[in-house]
Amino acid sequence: MTAPPDAAGAGCRDPVTGEPSGIVFDDVHKAFGRHHILRGLDLRVPRGKLTVLIGRSGTGKSVTIKHVMGLLRPDTGRIWVGDDELSRMDDRRLQKVRLRFGMVFQHAALFDSMDVFENVAFPLREHTRMAEGAIRDKVRGLLAQVGLHDAEDKYPSELSGGMRKRVGLARALVRDPEFLLYDEPTTGLDPILAAAMDKLIHDTQQAHPQLTSLVISHDMAAVLKIADKISMLYEGRIAHEGTADFFRNHDDPLVKQFLTGSLDGPMKV
Repeated sequence: MTAPPDAAGAGCRDPVTGEPSGIVFDDVHKAFGRHHILRGLDLRVPRGKLTVLIGRSGTGKSVTIKHVMGLLRPDTGRIWVGDDELSRMDDRRLQKVRLRFGMVFQHAALFDSMDVFENVAFPLREHTRMAEGAIRDKVRGLLAQVGLHDAEDKYPSELSGGMRKRVGLARALVRDPEFLLYDEPTTGLDPILAAAMDKLIHDTQQAHPQLTSLVISHDMAAVLKIADKISMLYEGRIAHEGTADFFRNHDDPLVKQFLTGSLDGPMKV
């Protein structure tokens, strides 16, 4: 099995956090027809940390996360999840790698015909032979962790947007994934619910230190609070990466414009 770049030495550690890299993109290109989205993407997501990928709409954040899951294949370049190189795997092996992930979808993607308990239990019933009593204990424990211990009999139509996202997070965690992906987790929430979701994401990472988390977000106030590492995607490449303090104090016009939402700067509307 081919190892990630520089895997034998210190180069396998993330340059920002110093942690071993859990996900690696090496010179990844992806185009759809004439529309070139990823233009030599080099990205490292440190193991056991929470990384946030920021960038304008249409810059390739969702395309990146689909590559992480093996739902898209790069035109050129290589991608690793741990020691597994995704870009050369067949579909059968990719399916096994996907089972190492939990995914929190932008709009929760719950099953309308199932109550909260069954939504969270679904991955265990689908992919494991866990006993019913163990499933019950696991699901109820996770619902308590996300603040929904009294909602297990409710259906998605009876839940607020914030509650649906919490159920989605519990479902993503139920199989104890190695990797947790969040796609715009605060989209559609008011500022108070968004702040509550941000705190839950942070608390989840603290409660599960083995998790390697990758969040796609536009919410810069939240990003600066929760991220161990921030990577900024611009024109198909990582323009800047660093800690929250790095971004707060950076004087690059690109960073300043994105953090303030200004119309003046190198990014044109």
